[in-house]
This record gives sequence, C-alpha cells and structure tokens, in this order.
Amino acid sequence: MDLSLSDSQVLIRDSVRTFIQRHVPRAELVRQAAAGEAWNPAWQTLFAEAGWTGALVPASCGGLELDPLSAALIFEELGRGAVPSPLLASSAIAVGLLLGCAESEQRDAALTAIADGTMILIPALRQPATTWKGVAATSSPLVDGALTAVKVFVPLAEAATHFLVTVADGLAIVPASAATVRQLGGFIQAAYEVSFAGVSVGSLLHAGDTTLDESLSAARIMAAAYQVGAMNEMLDMSVSHSNTRVQFGTPIGRFQRVQDHVIRLLNAMDAAKWAVYEAAWALESGRNGVGRSYLACATAGDSAIEAANAAHEVHAAIGSDPRYGLTLYTRISRSMYEVLGAPGWQRRQMADALGW
Repeated sequence: MDLSLSDSQVLIRDSVRTFIQRHVPRAELVRQAAAGEAWNPAWQTLFAEAGWTGALVPASCGGLELDPLSAALIFEELGRGAVPSPLLASSAIAVGLLLGCAESEQRDAALTAIADGTMILIPALRQPATTWKGVAATSSPLVDGALTAVKVFVPLAEAATHFLVTVADGLAIVPASAATVRQLGGFIQAAYEVSFAGVSVGSLLHAGDTTLDESLSAARIMAAAYQVGAMNEMLDMSVSHSNTRVQFGTPIGRFQRVQDHVIRLLNAMDAAKWAVYEAAWALESGRNGVGRSYLACATAGDSAIEAANAAHEVHAAIGSDPRYGLTLYTRISRSMYEVLGAPGWQRRQMADALGW
C-alpha cells in the first residue's frame, strides 16, 4: 500500500490551493461570515469552469471521473480554505446517491447538469427530532404522489437549484422553487430547514445493486478530506502564532504546554489524514473501501473537534475573535461532526461492513 501522492495528484492539490488563495481569500470569508452571508454564487461558476463540480461524475456524463484520492485532494483544499461551497453536498453526496440508483435518463441528465454546474442538487435528508440511522431511515411518505415533509440541517440550501429527497420508494428530485427555505441560527455553518408542502413529485429514482448508504463511500471520504484540510490550516495557523506571539520575552512556542497543544493538533490531523488516504486507496483498489470510508468519516469527525480545541488553546483569546479567522475552522469542526452520521454510528457501520 503506497499512500504517497503521484505527480499528477500533487499538481491537482497545488493548483486547487493556488486557485482558492487567489479567488476566495480568507479576508473575504471573514467579511462574509460577519455579514451573515452563507456563500458567494460567483464561486459556483468558477468551480464549474475548473471542473470540480464533476470531480466524481462519470466521464460519460461530462465529469472528470477522478480516482477517489485525486477527488479528495480537491475537497481537502476547500477545507483548508474554509470555503463554504455546495460542492460537498451536490458534487459528492448527491452524486453518490445518484450513482447508487439504477441507470436511467433522469439520473444521467442530473449527473450531467451537476458536472457542468447548471444544477446544484442539495440532499435534504435529516428529519426533525430524529437521530441519523442511514439514508433509508430519512424517507418521507408520498400521499397521492405529493410530498409533505420538513428537513433540517440541510447544508447551503439557499444555493440549491434542486433538492434530492428520500421517499418511500426511492429518491425524488424536487425543484428548489417548490420548497420553503429558512436558515437555522447558531454556531453551525450555513444549515437550513427546508419544507415541502404538497409538492407534486414526478418519476422516482430507485436504488440499484448497492444500498444508498454504501453508495456514499466516496462522499464520506470527501467529507473527511474537507475536515482534514481544515485541520491542516489550523495547524499552520497555530505553528505560525506560536512562533510569533511573544510572552515573557520569548515566543510562546518554546513553552512545553504550548508545544503539547500543537502536538495534539498534529496527531489529530494525521490520524484523519491517513485514514482518508487509506480509505481512498481501498475504494480504488476494491479492498473494502466501504468499511474504511466509515472509519475515515468517524476519525475525521472526532479529530476535527480535538484539533479545533487544541488550536484555541494555542491561540487563547485572539482565536475567538471572528476577525482573526480561526473561528471559520471551529465552525467547520462542529458543522461537519455528523453530516453523514455521528462518529459512533459510523463505527458501528464500519464494524458491520468489515464483518466484525
């Protein structure tokens, strides 16, 4: 097993990092967060032109059809830049769910539209007052072909052109114009409540040979990679701060306790990073990538919380100032914790997938 990056993968990582630094500067993200703006629609056009919207979409539908690790590097750099983009929801989670469905003209048309950036398909899955028990458990009933339901913690719902909803007999694609969207408050990043009231649903997409949760293996790796990128940036910020912040006449990075916090952060980031890279390798090579994708997602969820806490220990008061930028990453650690199920649920699924 070789988890080192190839030359082409290094090129992907570096080009995405440079692109984000140029077009999505942190100062703009800080301003946007202060103004309560969830995202910038202009970024969707840029990301589509770069091909990122079709990173996991088959070439037959106009996508890049990247291998899992190459695609993960794109999402890792988005996390490093703290970019609040619908890419994870639409181009990873929704694409995974679509690929888990039987082939049809409707499915392929949706994949093509996602790849070229004309469709932002946001999964609306989580129901109020329920715990995550898999995609199938989020199904909503249809009454005379109409959908009446409320979905919560829907990521970047205001960016959606369409929503992907689990219903009793499959998946339904619903135009965003047929839904009522309300942003949820609190510390989490750009989460919404989406309501459907008697919305007529056309033909349904039906699951193929794999379960819908199994079809999300690549999406779990992308979600974990996004958190790895955020942790990597928190580490860089913490090391830089510990080398430049002077207390008692010396940089605080020379104090053993500060070094302990930096090492905690590094260990958390490394645990998640190598779990992600191994899961991507396993998925590509056919070595139970499903089970390892659950492990990567669980490890990243726990590690991101640990890393954010350690980063704030290093920074102390300045880290809590929204103008500084660290809180962008703290919000990611809390928002992503159970985006596809909490770490405890992920580990139970991993054990089942590995036959433990």
